[in-house]
This record gives sequence, structure tokens and C-alpha cells, in this order.
Amino acid sequence: MRATVSCTQAAISPAFEAAERQGAVSGALSAAWWLLALLALGASTLCAVVLVVARTPFLGLGAEFFRSALVLHVDLAVVVWFLAVAAGLWLTAMPAGGGVLSRMARAGVWLAGLGVLAMVLSPLDGQGVPVLANYVPVLDTPSFYIGLGTFLSGVGFTGVACLLALAGEAMGSARRPPSDGGRWVMAAAIVAFLSALVIFVLAARGGAGEVSLDTRLWGGGHLLQIVHTLMLMAAWLHLGRPALGRVSFPRRWVFWLIAMELLAVVADLLIALAFPVDSLAYRRGFTLVMRWLTWPAPLALAVWLVFGYARLARRDGLRSQDFCLLGSIALFVLGCLVGAAIRGETTTVPAHYHGTVGAVTLAYMTWAQSRLSGIARGYWTSRLWRWQPLVYGLGIGLMVVGLTWAGTLGVPRKSPHAETVMADGVHHVAMGLAGTGGLLATVGAAVFVAAILLALGRKRIT
Repeated sequence: MRATVSCTQAAISPAFEAAERQGAVSGALSAAWWLLALLALGASTLCAVVLVVARTPFLGLGAEFFRSALVLHVDLAVVVWFLAVAAGLWLTAMPAGGGVLSRMARAGVWLAGLGVLAMVLSPLDGQGVPVLANYVPVLDTPSFYIGLGTFLSGVGFTGVACLLALAGEAMGSARRPPSDGGRWVMAAAIVAFLSALVIFVLAARGGAGEVSLDTRLWGGGHLLQIVHTLMLMAAWLHLGRPALGRVSFPRRWVFWLIAMELLAVVADLLIALAFPVDSLAYRRGFTLVMRWLTWPAPLALAVWLVFGYARLARRDGLRSQDFCLLGSIALFVLGCLVGAAIRGETTTVPAHYHGTVGAVTLAYMTWAQSRLSGIARGYWTSRLWRWQPLVYGLGIGLMVVGLTWAGTLGVPRKSPHAETVMADGVHHVAMGLAGTGGLLATVGAAVFVAAILLALGRKRIT
């Protein structure tokens, strides 16, 4: 059995362990991306406080700042946090070295940091009208657009540098086997991200007459979800190595799973090229791809992990990290089930994406803790640090249940509680449950960010 575990870990772990062997340039850039991600998550947590209070019965403060806070919360918590973590992890898979590609990756970090700063400061001009577009909401002001574009360009610079470095290594080294699965999950995520940028550009230039921002951002936002799905699979592969070893997970399966996700990327690109951005066929096409092609690969991996952890639990028992990964799987499955039950524009929609988004965030938190636990332990009790991801996961789970319940009662999405005219006591219970879960998740995220930032003030990540 030990031999089986060793063989399986050897098949999927090289990309994730490469960070320990990286040169100073890649390591420093990766740490810079993680720092940017943590700052974004911390800022989004502050925005989440406004949202939770506004949606919680008897605490609602009205809608004065709700929509602007919602724009910044979503962009910082989903777009910036997710993509900054992804870029930092891409660099861990990038072969060590200098030259043009390293300078390109360094420029990417600077561009991204300046872009996030512009986004955060954009509400200060007082002219930005919140546009609650799906996937990528915006403030309709030039400073916000410049900031968002600059950030995405920075991620793109880093992604291209990593992709070219990986491609050069694959072609130039006959000794490296072509089945280094972990690296190519990340490479596939880079391809998906660059494809999303292409679709954003096509949507910006396409369409006849007045096309809403929501419509123009909708297709590219779909591609970003595939990026996050691939990175979620990368996190599960890394964190779940002991469990996958118990079920002899075949390394060739990694490439089949990647192929399934890339099929969705290709399908979305073809739809964007074939149909006008404001056409019914465009929207239906992206919806069908999301409904049928994006979830089977992570779900198949989740099944292998659950069986592996069942065997691991009987043999060796489970650690807190293992429970956190299982929590991530549970949130993803819950989010998919809620998504299948969506009927109309109710709070069931945010319940769906909070489940899937929460699954990715929980996996990233657990991944970070697996590398940084020795650094942050001095600032919080060992037990609090160890179980913090589960506190966050429990909060997200309660919020998903509460929002889904409220959605079945007809509560509209994208509006605070104060704007919802419903006297039904059940509605108050449902939204109160969502608010309680949101507060718990906010506490979990705040503990995570504070512990690491305090630790970074004393120690340098190596």
C-alpha cells in the first residue's frame, strides 16, 4: 500500500513541490502575488460586512452603499483574489530562470498591483454608477475600467510568461516525462484565462447598437469560472495526494480531466466567434456549455477523493486539512445542486455561486495553510489556525442554505433586505440564516488574512 501511495504522489505532485526548489526571482514574485491576493481578500471582507448587515433583518442599513460595496466585494473576492492566487501558483510551476520571461512576470505583478489600487480608489471620485453585471460587476467610471483592465493585463503577462516557460521546458527536455499532471492543470488554467481575455475583447467590439455592459461581460465571465474550476482541481490534486494514493488514482486521468475542461473553453471560443454578443444563440450557447461541460471533471475528481478519504479514515484517520478539503468538495457539490434548481432571478442565484466560489476559496485557504502554518502559528492559537478554514466553510454553507431557502420564497437577488417588501416570518428566518452564515464566513476570512499578514510582518516566506 505504501508503494501505491508513493507512486501516485509522484505522478501528481511535482508541480506543487516545485515551489520549494524555485529560484529567488520566481519565489519573490509568487509571494508578491499572494500578498496582493490577501490584501484583496481583506478589503473584500470589509465590503462583505456592509452587505451582510444590509441583508440581515432588523440590522439593515438601507441601500445607500449596498450596490457599490457589492461591486467591490465581488471583484475583490472573486476576480482579484482568485486570479492573484492563481498567478502566484502558476509561478511555482514555472521553471526557474531569468531573462525576458522573468521580466515579463515581474511587470505583471506591478501592473496588477496598480490596477487593484485604481479599482479600490475609483469610488472616491463620486461619479461611478454601480453596474451589477454578472461575474464581473463594475463601477461605470474611467478609473475603475482602467484599473480592472490593468489588473487583467498583469495577470495575462504572468500567465503568458509561465505558459511559454512551460512549453519551452516540455520541448527542450527529453528527460521530463510528458505526464507531469500538476503543471498542465495550471497550464490549462492559463489557456482558459487568455481565452477569457479574447472573449472580453470580442464582446467589447461586437454587437450592433447599444449593448449593455452585463451582456458584454457575460461570456468572458463564463470563461473565468473555468479558470477557477481548473485551479480548484489543482488544489484538490495537491491537498488530496494521500487520499488519491489509497485508490491508486491513474495519472493519465489528470489529462482526461484537463481535456474535458478545455473542451468547454474551445466551445465557448467558437460560440463567441460564431454569434453576435447580443444574440439569443450567444447566451444559450454559453449557458449550455456551463450546464453540461464545466462540472463533470471536478465532480469525477471529487468522487475519487471521497473514496480515497474513506479508505484513509479507516486506516490512518483524517487531519484537519483533510476535513477542510472534504468541506471544499461538499460546498462545490452543494453549489452545483443549487444551480440546477435555479428558477428566475432570486437569491438562489447567489446561493449557487457562493457555494462554488466558497469551495475554491476554502481550497486556497487550506493550500496556503499547508505551507504557512509554521509562520502564522505564533499569532493565533494552534487550534484556531488549524480549524479556521472550516469556520469559513461552515459560514458559507449556512449562507448558501439561507439564500436558497429565501430564493424559494421569491426574494430577489442584488437587493438589500431593506428593499425587500415581505412580511412573512419565514422570510426573516431564511435571510437571518444567510446573514448569520455570512458573518461567520467573514470572521473566518478575517482570521485568515490577519494571521498571515501579521506573520509576514515578522518573517519572510521562503
